[in-house]
Formats: sequence, C-alpha cells, structure tokens
Amino acid sequence: MNIAFVETMRGFITPKSGPSTPVDFNVRASGGAGGRFTLTGVVHAGPWIDETTCEGTLHLSAIPARLAYDVRFNAADGRALRLHGAKKPSLFSPIKGMTVLPIALSDDTGAVLAEGELRFDLTELPGFLASWLPRPSRAHRQLEARRVAVARQQLVSE
Repeated sequence: MNIAFVETMRGFITPKSGPSTPVDFNVRASGGAGGRFTLTGVVHAGPWIDETTCEGTLHLSAIPARLAYDVRFNAADGRALRLHGAKKPSLFSPIKGMTVLPIALSDDTGAVLAEGELRFDLTELPGFLASWLPRPSRAHRQLEARRVAVARQQLVSE
C-alpha cells in the first residue's frame, strides 16, 4: 500500500566551530512498504546552503521503535551533504519521542560537520494529519510548488 504525507522539521545545528545556525526540511514521504519511505522536498541548512532541493529516506521500525531520517542535498559549494538522525518513540515520553529529532550534518566522507536537534511544531499537526488523506492535500501542492521553484532558481543561478 502506498502512503504519502508531508512533514516539516525545524531547529538548530552547531558546527564544530562557530555559533548555532537554523536548519529545516520540508519533505513529502511516499511509499510505506516494509516501513520504508522515499523523501523529496526542500532543505535550508544555515551557512552551507540557503535553500535547495533534497531527497532521502525514512525508515520506520517497531523493534526498536525508531523513525530514521536520511536527507541528502548539495551545499552551495557543490559538496554532497547529509542530515541524518532518528526519532525514538517511547510510551514514557510519546510527544517528545515523536516531535524531537537529534541530527548530525555530515559530508560525503562521513565527517560530521555539525550536530543539533530538529522539532516538529505541534501547531502544524492538523496540516500534517490532513496530508495523510488519499487525495493530494494543500500541503502536498504547496511543497511541490516550493520544490519546483527552488529547482528552477538553482538552474537560473548556475
């Protein structure tokens, strides 16, 4: 069965040297077979890139309970970068477990450039839940329009 939804995570990462910087991603997850989803969308990652398209994966597992995100994109200097981390749902802390994503930003060699934490804003819960409906929701259309606009801008600036 194919499932699709839209999710936004926002927060801050701290480079090995330097102050914390904002980071966020807005992705459409599609798939669901075996707990595996394909991610497409846009990412903003502080000094590495203002905004760019991204792709990745989301893997859900029940034992241990994990939602593992892997979001890949290119920095302004052309380097391949990766935001990765996992939510760890818990019966003892269900809201934190589903809304907090500890992350690392790595380059293509695997070297960690920065670490931080992203959060799902619960005020966005109605839109998130609506994005699960079988028909394309406003969230899906808005994300696709933003992703296309960012991709076009990248072509113009090249």
